[in-house]
Amino acid sequence: MQEEKIYKHRLKLAKNKELRFISHLDWQNLILKIFRRLELNLVLSQGFNKMPKVSYSPALPLFLESDCELVNFQTYKPLKESFLEDFKKNSPKGIEIVSLEEIKENSQEPKSLENYIQWAQYEAKINFEKNRLYNLDKIRYIIEKCLSSDELLITKRTKKGIEKTVNYRNSLKSIEIRDDNVLVFILKAGQNDTIPSLRADEFLKTLFDDLSIFKIKRVKFFDTELKVI
Repeated sequence: MQEEKIYKHRLKLAKNKELRFISHLDWQNLILKIFRRLELNLVLSQGFNKMPKVSYSPALPLFLESDCELVNFQTYKPLKESFLEDFKKNSPKGIEIVSLEEIKENSQEPKSLENYIQWAQYEAKINFEKNRLYNLDKIRYIIEKCLSSDELLITKRTKKGIEKTVNYRNSLKSIEIRDDNVLVFILKAGQNDTIPSLRADEFLKTLFDDLSIFKIKRVKFFDTELKVI
């Protein structure tokens, strides 16, 4: 018996406005709810508890916006020509479609976006009206000190309640400040056995203490070769 053809797709979405207040789990449920409204013939996993084969980019921390949230999904039928228009009509405010592409059958990329994505680029706009502690010179000094150091120590509490300090220096690929007072930095993302992932809010909190002076947005994902996904 011939296997039914499977179509693989990647949707890139912007997540802004009120949606920055929802959790990653709520985001996943929202996407699935839109897919159900569109009556997509999604491919399901095997086993007793069948689930749609939908893969998401790494969790975005609360209060952050994004221009690059990825959703991989599989269907038994090609998407309708009206898919993008229908998706938009059934989406709440805060979601914008950036792109839609088909993943080729001969693609060698990992099945999970968590394994495919290895780095993420962020932009953090500095609000100097809220900032009384830092000026541009001090911010540049902190950046240079961070880049010249071999350590970026962050203490976290494990699920068992044990505090653990980890050196995240290798999790920072680059950081700079642009002329428009925006910090641009690349951090480790996804799953990796040797370099731990680092959240943008935790990184900035470590350097500057006060997160309220920043408006943070995730703008790009990269693979192991730093190729934009």
